Amino acid sequence: MSDNAISFLDGLLAPPPRIARTGLHGRATRSLAGQPERLLLEASTLRQALAAMAALATASEVEAPSRLGAARDILIRHALRTHQMVTVPATVVGDALVPAFRVGQFLCGRGLYDTIQIDSQSVPWTSIPYAEARRVSHECGLALLTERQALAIAQDILRQPVNWTGGAVGVGRLYQGLHQGVVSRPQAATYLPRHQIERRWHVLSNGDVIFDMAGNAYSWIFDDVQGDARGVVARKFLPNSPTTARSEEWPHDIGAGDGPLPGTDYRGEALIRGGHAGSGAIAGIFHLRTHAIERGEYEIGFRVTAPVEMEAAGA
Repeated sequence: MSDNAISFLDGLLAPPPRIARTGLHGRATRSLAGQPERLLLEASTLRQALAAMAALATASEVEAPSRLGAARDILIRHALRTHQMVTVPATVVGDALVPAFRVGQFLCGRGLYDTIQIDSQSVPWTSIPYAEARRVSHECGLALLTERQALAIAQDILRQPVNWTGGAVGVGRLYQGLHQGVVSRPQAATYLPRHQIERRWHVLSNGDVIFDMAGNAYSWIFDDVQGDARGVVARKFLPNSPTTARSEEWPHDIGAGDGPLPGTDYRGEALIRGGHAGSGAIAGIFHLRTHAIERGEYEIGFRVTAPVEMEAAGA
């Protein structure tokens, strides 16, 4: 692919001057008016435009293989501007303040050239080992969700009446996402569950909506509580660890999920949170298990974060 073609495609994917957010899912509507004609005439959606770009890059693979890397870089730059992410307010977890951060509104999907894609239409990217999920996240300018961040999200969700089946905190059960085995594989956010208890979205204290914190697919978690430099569990779970702290506010029978007890030794494994489509009653926003870091499973995906500053930079 020539330098002119790269410039053309980079221009094609430049952010439009106006972005209007509408609807519960926070979907963005974008005008493509004024963009170069040919690819846009052939592409009725932005996703089709990206596919057209991939086809063009693939066609030049033999004559200019180095340009595939350039095309991937363009996709990453574009994706960082268009990922659907929400803001989690600053929250105290254990004895430490977790600063406000941005997090994927949805589990990560698999985009072109193994890039991350975060939108309601993407099926979660699963069957990816822990280290690979970390690597991909870093290469795409993002970071794997940490243990303290996951707990901050769960604590915020717990305190919002709208996230309880009874409409008030502590009344009924917390919504548990896809967990009853109705589907056998993780689903894109556009899939609507049959049963109310499998409602997939939760509302944060700032009004932002996040999907699949419970059920559908587990998320790999970088352990910044018990973990080593890789985020892998490095010691036994301690009684005063926020990972194992249990409050009367969220026992297992309210749909919050369960986890290991203090003293449990999962050294050498990585944390996974949330549950999957067939987890049953144990799925929940606090549900925690561990898994071998070298193995990917169809029910384990991942979620990414970014500093709040990236919101202003991408606006």
